Amino acid sequence: MAKESSPGNKNGIRIVIAGDRGTGKSSLIVTAVSETFPTNVPPVLPPSRFPDDMFPDRVPITIIDTSSSVEQRNTVGEELKRADAVVLTYACDRPETLDRLSTHWLPELRQLEVKVPVIVVGCKLDLRDEQQQVSLEQVMSPIMQQFREIETCIECSAYRQIQVKS
Repeated sequence: MAKESSPGNKNGIRIVIAGDRGTGKSSLIVTAVSETFPTNVPPVLPPSRFPDDMFPDRVPITIIDTSSSVEQRNTVGEELKRADAVVLTYACDRPETLDRLSTHWLPELRQLEVKVPVIVVGCKLDLRDEQQQVSLEQVMSPIMQQFREIETCIECSAYRQIQVKS
């Protein structure tokens, strides 16, 4: 059975955002799509679409937000299976959410046999403790060696609009 949308398909590209609760998934989506930081964000957003003219190829890009609740695990799994790309988030001010990428989210993608590009995004860069300044390369290099499906990783701040649209 073919995917509902796949790269090059006129239906566009589906990017699924997943990660632990409170890592900044929904704020990242709203800020990326509207260029404005939201003051009040629902726990899960409806599918969001970038304007068609935002990118040179004019390929429609739909962003799917996911719930972090255990009750929604099957729904999240189904969304991940339908993705053309996956963005996994962690909170820069909560190191345990970075650890969960290796112990939960990346193994989950393998178990579901999701074989699409994975981008790891550290959100809430503006909240990171000044004492914990380690380079992204130092932190991510061992994870990227273990999980070769990770295409790239960035850190951003939706609040300060740092690296949200790059």
